[in-house]
Amino acid sequence: MNKEEVLEAINFLKKYKTENSEIETKSAKLGFPKKCYDTISAFANQYGGIILFGINEENNFEIEGVYDLNDLQKQITNLCSDSFEPRIRPEIIQLEIDGKNILAVKIKELEQTKKPCYYKPKGIKGGSYIRIGDRDDLMTDYELYSLQSYKEHIFDDIRPTKRATLDDLDRDELVEYIDKVKKDKPNFAKYDFDKCLNLCGITDKNQEQVYPTLAGVMLFGKYPQCFYPQLFVACVVVPGTELGMKGEHGERFIDNKRIEGTIEEMLDGTMNFFRRNMRTSVTIDSNGKRTDRTEYPIDALREAVANSLIHRDFSYLSETSYISVYMYSDRVEIISPGGLYGVNKLEKIEVSNNYESRNPTILKILEEKSNVIENRHTGIPTMRDEMKKHGLPEPEFYIERNCFKVVFRNKPIVVTQNNQISEQVGEQVGEQVSEQVSEQVNGLHEKVINFCNTPKSLDEIKNYLNIKSRSYISRKIINPLIKEGILSYTNINSPNASNQKYIAIKKN
Repeated sequence: MNKEEVLEAINFLKKYKTENSEIETKSAKLGFPKKCYDTISAFANQYGGIILFGINEENNFEIEGVYDLNDLQKQITNLCSDSFEPRIRPEIIQLEIDGKNILAVKIKELEQTKKPCYYKPKGIKGGSYIRIGDRDDLMTDYELYSLQSYKEHIFDDIRPTKRATLDDLDRDELVEYIDKVKKDKPNFAKYDFDKCLNLCGITDKNQEQVYPTLAGVMLFGKYPQCFYPQLFVACVVVPGTELGMKGEHGERFIDNKRIEGTIEEMLDGTMNFFRRNMRTSVTIDSNGKRTDRTEYPIDALREAVANSLIHRDFSYLSETSYISVYMYSDRVEIISPGGLYGVNKLEKIEVSNNYESRNPTILKILEEKSNVIENRHTGIPTMRDEMKKHGLPEPEFYIERNCFKVVFRNKPIVVTQNNQISEQVGEQVGEQVSEQVSEQVNGLHEKVINFCNTPKSLDEIKNYLNIKSRSYISRKIINPLIKEGILSYTNINSPNASNQKYIAIKKN
């Protein structure tokens, strides 16, 4: 942290009159604030951030100074060293602005294996926080378990289903799968059938009792929802753009379907639901060849549904949550339980082929079966390519608290004059729209280059452009500028670092 970074944070407060996910203010004119441990914990557990002591949020973010710089710094240092587990090592800068002293404290995000960072006097459950916008919320039991399971290498897809037996699995499917794996793996072929099931993670042996694992039930079960009733896909067609809108006959849903079965059966059932409810246009060329064009590209939807089924959270704290599919008049939303796993970040999964899997056994079996997954890590590129071929916007990805959402829109989007991403009115999807979008994106490039004359984070760029989608900014603005050598990472050795910033490269 340097002085320029602190001044940028102060300028942000003056301009927008609000804190954000990486900036917090504390009034310290009359003494050490009674409560700041929650923000320290939240920053350490998420993306890191700066706490500015000596700025009063309640008084329109006025700089009022601190009671004693040296004592305040000592109090912060002692708090971070003695009252947190693990210990925090803050960066601290003293500044004088308009004749008043402020103290800037930067808290870096901890490594994933060291989380959660909690305030020891309140314990791990009462003292672990997470940053949500401009506030600090206590972590839920689910969030704490997610960190713990990652740290301890607990994979919920291989936990035993103790109400099930091998008779609840489809033996013909098991035999076909094991035979296929044996053909490709000679050493594996040396074992008997029951041992192979155990080695593949399909069964779990507890003393003398053999149980199917969750993976075994969800991939080979005769009726998986007998044991996991909420592991299904809820599909609805909404007559409008928002839930609650009614159709011309007063109906809230045009179609509503609960789709059950194994992961493969739910994938097929969901795709059939899409086909049944999507508009389809027919064109016939001069040779009489007929071409059917669906409202959304089938392959893009299939990849999104497959990812939601395979990478959803199967932990005991989320097994009562189902996958939701909403078909609105202007978009499709697919919502899957569980945020991104481990060290995965939204920017990383969109550009990298190396990310961690929450359910490695399910993923491995489906890869070996080859009828759901053909190649790893091609899902998101496939979604993008198929939407582009359809003349539609790229898919949007959102990390919401305890869930992951993919959005497909059925109309082109452009960036309007006030920099908001919005729909292009009309149905013409041709060169004119593409050129218009290109021109507007180029205008955003210029703005970002000028804005990044000093290092800026992705969130700072997002707020500056007033564009909600981090993925849009990464793909359409930051990544192209980096490729052209106009923008550079500040942390070159770790492009996907959580505290990564970007700076414009000055050329003669």
